[in-house]
Amino acid sequence: MSRRLSLPMAALCYVLSGCADAVRDVHRIVVIPKGLTHEHWQSVHRGALRAAEELTARGWPTRIIWDGPLRESDALAQIRIVDRRVSTRVDGIVLAPQHSQTLIAPVARAVQQGIPVVIMDSGLDAPELYVKYVATDNYHGGWLAAEHLLNVLRADGKPAPRLILFRYQVGSQSTQLREQGFEDYVNREIERQRRAGQPTITWLSKDKYAGATKDSALREAAPLVNRFRDQIDGIFAVNESSANGMLDALRSLGLHRRVRLMGFDSSVPLQQAVRDDDGTGRGEVVGLILQDPYKMGYYSVWTLVHHLRGYDVSAGGKVLSTGEHLVTRDNIDAPSTRELFDPLMQGQRILTPPNFPRRSSRGLPDQGAH
Repeated sequence: MSRRLSLPMAALCYVLSGCADAVRDVHRIVVIPKGLTHEHWQSVHRGALRAAEELTARGWPTRIIWDGPLRESDALAQIRIVDRRVSTRVDGIVLAPQHSQTLIAPVARAVQQGIPVVIMDSGLDAPELYVKYVATDNYHGGWLAAEHLLNVLRADGKPAPRLILFRYQVGSQSTQLREQGFEDYVNREIERQRRAGQPTITWLSKDKYAGATKDSALREAAPLVNRFRDQIDGIFAVNESSANGMLDALRSLGLHRRVRLMGFDSSVPLQQAVRDDDGTGRGEVVGLILQDPYKMGYYSVWTLVHHLRGYDVSAGGKVLSTGEHLVTRDNIDAPSTRELFDPLMQGQRILTPPNFPRRSSRGLPDQGAH
């Protein structure tokens, strides 16, 4: 197990700021999120720094370079960041691609220059280019969201509810998988109801996209909700900004106590909306599916540095899952939930990092694991 460690000042200097002469042979890892504004990415950053600190403490000096576009909708800015960091000859890249296809070319250029890449959070449609994919099982997260929302509506006496799926943006593989998981679960339930001769769930809308920010989500959500205001029973918003924007739209139209909103990811407003009792024992938001972004940042850096040090990070397959968690009013303040988003509790977590075997001189894994 890996625990929080105290570091010598020279090593700590490299983790946080990269002092030029403190330690030799430093692994310079650039971590490139989709954007810089969402709380999700702040947790990823803290996890990456934690991994660098612990790797440095074991004698593998590691420096994190945090560099991402301001907006999650600016794929060109993310491409420029990748290319710029390749030109400065970083030792490795951890990347959360904004788009599963448009980021292929810059990743290929990095690999051609001998710079290994770990993909995190959202997939890239070229698995041969990266050494590992560290992420939530987003399809399963969407499936869990549908299961919980339908259970809540069934408890409300609505076994055949009218639903809205509020999407994020085209090309974001992580949210597309959440949307697909949600849609597949609901369609399976519709088919079951048809076979049983029962009234069926109705899709009111599943083709509207929130865009990359809370403001764009609000602009899209308000007319959508107003159009169906007397019909909507439940809504699934597939990420932090879309859920926040949809919640604001429901509040502005006075529907936040009637329409059941299910979200994905965490922010302080969403957490409070889950806690807020609406008189039925549930909050304004009936549930959130939370990722573990702290572990995502930690595992991504840990994996990439081990790859650089000669370990076989392909062990266990191409994908390293960080888990997905259903959070409701009943468990949002439990320690196991709070450590997913609370900065203080994240720093106190005990993490069990992946255990990779060392590659032999012939390129085959040695039996002795690190």
